[in-house]
Amino acid sequence: MELRRLSICIAFFVFACLSQGSEARHSIERRAAEDVNYDLLADEASDDEAQNDADGGNDADEEIEEDAVITTNPTNYTVTVGKSVRLECKASPSEGVVVQWTRKNTKYFIGTLNEVEQNLKTYTGQDRFFIVANSTDLLIKNVQPEDSGAYKCEILQMNGVSIEHNVVLLESPKIIRFFASDNGHVPEGRDLLLTCEVSGSPPPQILWSWEGNQGNQRLTEKDGEFTANSVFIRNVKPENSGKYYCYVLNNVGSSQAEVQVQVLRKPRVHVHRTIVNSDLNVEAVLECSIHDEPAAHIRWYKDGRRIEDSSRQYSVSTHGQHSNLTVIPTSDLDFGTFTCEAENNLGKHNRSIDLVQSPVVEDFGNDGPKLFWTIHSHQPLEEIELQLREIDGEGEWRTLRVPLPEGRRHEYSIVYSLEDADIDAGKYEITVKVKNEKNWSEHSNPAIVDIEAQPQYIRPASVYLPGAGHSIRPHIVLIPLIYLLVRL
Repeated sequence: MELRRLSICIAFFVFACLSQGSEARHSIERRAAEDVNYDLLADEASDDEAQNDADGGNDADEEIEEDAVITTNPTNYTVTVGKSVRLECKASPSEGVVVQWTRKNTKYFIGTLNEVEQNLKTYTGQDRFFIVANSTDLLIKNVQPEDSGAYKCEILQMNGVSIEHNVVLLESPKIIRFFASDNGHVPEGRDLLLTCEVSGSPPPQILWSWEGNQGNQRLTEKDGEFTANSVFIRNVKPENSGKYYCYVLNNVGSSQAEVQVQVLRKPRVHVHRTIVNSDLNVEAVLECSIHDEPAAHIRWYKDGRRIEDSSRQYSVSTHGQHSNLTVIPTSDLDFGTFTCEAENNLGKHNRSIDLVQSPVVEDFGNDGPKLFWTIHSHQPLEEIELQLREIDGEGEWRTLRVPLPEGRRHEYSIVYSLEDADIDAGKYEITVKVKNEKNWSEHSNPAIVDIEAQPQYIRPASVYLPGAGHSIRPHIVLIPLIYLLVRL
């Protein structure tokens, strides 16, 4: 019984010990779990505090990261074509700054200041743009006209900032092309347009001039209508022909170009003599020339009938714009009116020459009362007449005979002075005509002659003394002597 009681006591003791061990183990595990949860919460709290500090917490010991700013001011860069220009873009703080250069949405550079003079061909397809070593400045070498404009430098960060520089080019003026309408060959009556295409920076000023018969003179508003790079001249005439100049200038330099303008017109025929004297079996050369452009085809006619180049009776010699017709009359029928006609694609024109046997008077003129003229006649001269009338009087014609020249020639040079004729003072209109054995010539063109009155000289009274070989003039000292002689 006692033994049974002892066994039960031992069993209770063992169970109590086991219960206490299990409770102690559960207590340790629970405490360990509580310790882990505490540490996690502590860490989470630390993270929240750190986050709060990053979001602007009140921890004075935490350092705040600032955005970079650009300290360079926007600038206008003026550069001459062919030179280099450096565009500045300085940032503060500069540590770790990344910038981007762009122009017209074209990226010229993206990188940091630690880049070493990077070639920008990758971005632009050109090899003239660089980033200067150890900087964020953009360098443009061998500047070209197309490089002008705005360049933007931007810092790549959350709050991006940027500036823009403007590049202004200075370029000496250049004339790209200077030309005239119709290639400078303008028909008379048409309009002429002169155009001068230029380049340069700043844009050059254009001045126009023309070198005609009066020398080089500047074109003004009275000469034509001006636009930015052209001048418009309406209804051109032959006198508008000549060289035209385009002058361009700016504050860098100047240039000039010229163009030749020829105003085309239908031909104008000029003859050296309108009347030519000849005789049977005497060769006569009739001359005509054309001075206008374009070149014309020249033809000859006799009394309205075309003279063929193959004619045996006549010989035609044409060189360029000059033509001669040689005639050897064999009968009176070979004299008459010959016509020189010229024609081009703008029209035609003609002048006539009379081949005659009567005298021909040329170059009639005067030098004061002295008259002079030339006579052409293969036949002997018979008469020379001057006809004159006073301009301010009744206007009746008066005829004066002029002595015939001595000798026999085909050409006579005559000089005659009106001082040898009995003509009152006054202003006269005078012509001359000549007759040979065939006929009278036509009257010459008139000359105007002003004959001045001749001065009249009055001799002083003289006293002749008997036996004296000379005379003496009365003198006041002789008056008493004359009085005594009278008294005696």
